[in-house]
Amino acid sequence: MTWLRAKSPFWSGFIAGLGAGIIASGVMLLLSIYWQGVSLPEVFGSVFTALMPPPLFDYLHQTIGADAKHILFYGILVGQCLVFGVCGGIFNQRVNAVGDALRLRQGLLLALILWLVAGLILLPLTGAGFFGAALSSGLLAGLLSLAVVGLVFGMLFVLIYNWMRAAPIKEEPKIQKRERLLKEQADGRYTRRALIRDGALVIGAAAVGLFLWNFIVNGAPSVKVPVSRFFKNYKKKIVPPPVPNYGPIAPAPFLSPEITSNDQFYQVSKNLSADPTVNASGWTLTVDGQVEHPFTLNYQEALAQPMKQQYESLMCISNEVGGPYMSNALWEGIPLGDLLQRAGVKPGATKVVFHAADDYADSIHLSKALEPTTLIAFRMNGAALPQEHGFPARMLVPGIYGMKHCKWLAHIEVVNYDFQGYWQQRGWSDEAPVRMTSRIDTPLDGSTIKAHRVTYIAGVAFSGNKGISEVDVSTDSGTTWERAVLKQPLSNLTWVLWEYAWTPPKTGSYIISVRAIDLEGNVQDPTEEPPVPNGSSGYHSISINAS
Repeated sequence: MTWLRAKSPFWSGFIAGLGAGIIASGVMLLLSIYWQGVSLPEVFGSVFTALMPPPLFDYLHQTIGADAKHILFYGILVGQCLVFGVCGGIFNQRVNAVGDALRLRQGLLLALILWLVAGLILLPLTGAGFFGAALSSGLLAGLLSLAVVGLVFGMLFVLIYNWMRAAPIKEEPKIQKRERLLKEQADGRYTRRALIRDGALVIGAAAVGLFLWNFIVNGAPSVKVPVSRFFKNYKKKIVPPPVPNYGPIAPAPFLSPEITSNDQFYQVSKNLSADPTVNASGWTLTVDGQVEHPFTLNYQEALAQPMKQQYESLMCISNEVGGPYMSNALWEGIPLGDLLQRAGVKPGATKVVFHAADDYADSIHLSKALEPTTLIAFRMNGAALPQEHGFPARMLVPGIYGMKHCKWLAHIEVVNYDFQGYWQQRGWSDEAPVRMTSRIDTPLDGSTIKAHRVTYIAGVAFSGNKGISEVDVSTDSGTTWERAVLKQPLSNLTWVLWEYAWTPPKTGSYIISVRAIDLEGNVQDPTEEPPVPNGSSGYHSISINAS
């Protein structure tokens, strides 16, 4: 407290503002999660990703992994707390230069200033409208939630500042303090300053170590095979397509299950802190725009509509070759075409836009929306759609990457212009057709197997809504290829499990690669490309040792 009193009004106000800002930021997050309040870190995070060049976004995503968005969120949150501190310092310097005790009316004035600045300046600059009126939460929620956060900050700022000012001070003479510190050091005891210093060094070293370890593990593929090797005897399309080599698959460790359980199904969303929690009792789905008969369904009315089931795999457009963002499930829902037929699409309509409860939006062409396999899903693997996968309703658009499968669906709008969605505004593909891919699940990369003994090489292959007719495996870095056995798929919309029984002829190192061919005869593209902007391509390869 002695140090604080000796400082200028700005620094004493900054410390009080920082403390009050940390608590106020926590209140803001709680209101956002449980009451649809405005979360400034979420809003600014969305703007930040829009300004970030797609190659940089992809590099950070692939280097840091799924934690990238959380790191961004916490960085913005820390920045917000610092801004609260600066606001407290400036306010205290302007209105309380003499350092007297603050009054509650001064806290109310500070709260009012911050409320107006956030609602009338900051949010409109981000495109969220005055007080967040353009967000799904609406104007009223923005007005009230920002007011609550402002009041919490203003009142706590006054209380913390007055507490610091009134706290008793016990000054220790400098000579006695120096003698005490020397004695503690001579006794082998840590001083508080030494403890803080050494603790900071340990934490800093651990943080750097974790970052480097994560970069080494996730930052780059472990195996690189010259792409020219894969182009040897490469044909882009085979006519007629190969006849699938269906057969039994022997159990193999680490091979993906044919159906992914709900808790293991991959999850990706734009949200930095928390995904929306939608209450079914208050949920409605509106169909409007360029239609003759707009209508709205509540949850019970939606469940009463005729539904169909289909097995379908989903893959994220940010998935690297061999990556984990791909899963398969049994879905049940309403064909989107049925609702559009009921609404009566007007001539000239070109696209169907999906709006989510978290302000996410994307679109597909009308012709794709009318396909019988394009569903509004309400159930997943025999259960109500889990919250993390879009409860109460999400889109299923076979053949297109997962960003088009909008979760937490709330509004379907038919439009007559080229709508560009959340990720399209950030440089990603709008058409977004799934690029054929195949993955080796087992054996694990870098593992050791027995020479002269049968080893099952197995994995999955996926081509959106085109099915898989053949999977080929190479055990010599792409020089020669052997055909794998395919498990009969659950539908042409799902991945296919494949397996190849291989006996290593000798000890040593091997590079195993895999490629696929779809039911139309298209051969998987060996050209190595990153996910941005159209999805990744190339052959998945691993390295193993035979002993």
